[in-house]
Amino acid sequence: MPQPGNRQASIGRVLLARSAAMRPVLQTLDKVIGRDVGVLLEGESGVGKDHVARLIHGEGPRGRFPFVRIDCASIPSELFESELFGYEKGAFTDAVIRKPGKLEQAHRGTVYFDEVGTLALPLQAKLLRVIQEHRFSRLGGTRLIDADLRVISSSNVPLQQLIDSGSFRKDLFYRLNIVSVTLPPLRERREDIPVMARAFLKDVRLRESIKTKTVGAEAMELLCNFHWPGNIRELRGVIERAAILESSDTITPESLPVERFREAAALGEIAREAAWSLETLERWYIKEVLRKTTSNFSRAAEILGINRKTLLEKRRKYGLE
Repeated sequence: MPQPGNRQASIGRVLLARSAAMRPVLQTLDKVIGRDVGVLLEGESGVGKDHVARLIHGEGPRGRFPFVRIDCASIPSELFESELFGYEKGAFTDAVIRKPGKLEQAHRGTVYFDEVGTLALPLQAKLLRVIQEHRFSRLGGTRLIDADLRVISSSNVPLQQLIDSGSFRKDLFYRLNIVSVTLPPLRERREDIPVMARAFLKDVRLRESIKTKTVGAEAMELLCNFHWPGNIRELRGVIERAAILESSDTITPESLPVERFREAAALGEIAREAAWSLETLERWYIKEVLRKTTSNFSRAAEILGINRKTLLEKRRKYGLE
């Protein structure tokens, strides 16, 4: 493991982070990685929370043990307990064998609760109990099982905001928020875009055996000036698409989805001239994304950089049903 004096630079290289906006993040990670404490990662969808969680685990004291990711937003509430705790044979109709849960799979390692803010309140209470007592039992069982785990969690909505709305438990927040790290959106760290673009191009070149080697100056200017609603995830997708479509050694503007960039610039001009409120702009953009994806909510949520549940809530809020 790198010494503390060198670790911050190492973390920056792994996260492709050179910008001033990422400096506080690197400083916090430098202090927390070597400690066996819980970490809460906050920031918009697509800013790299999963990547940071894996880095914290891999470079930390539990790095040689399992890393188990739990996607809280995608597991139905009625299945969450069996996924988390496992179950004994006969615990319910379809339980024909004993099945260990994800907490057992993560023993001595790290469990990562991605989008923890989407959990229903009753499930939050059960998660809190495990974190406090460091043990649990399988569904249908009575034997207590030790939960020797490091807990990392993430949310693309500030948990304090969810607490204020009554949808997240304050006591669970205190347990998860031992150390918090807020990752800035890509639009606030534009200096990192060239570094990321080149790294993503190298990745796709090696994976797909293509010949495109560089991002041209004009294409890079477009990339650096775009607002990136989907953050790093969207940038990676754009680079991979361009590398596959480009037939020369250099990515040019023609290989990029330039209409997306032009529409964004035009919309910004319209919004400024009409003095749109942020709410008006958000409603318009969500409506357009739903139209262009023919109401494919999963795809629309990915483009918008939010989870599907949040998209459906905003859809109801703005009367777009």
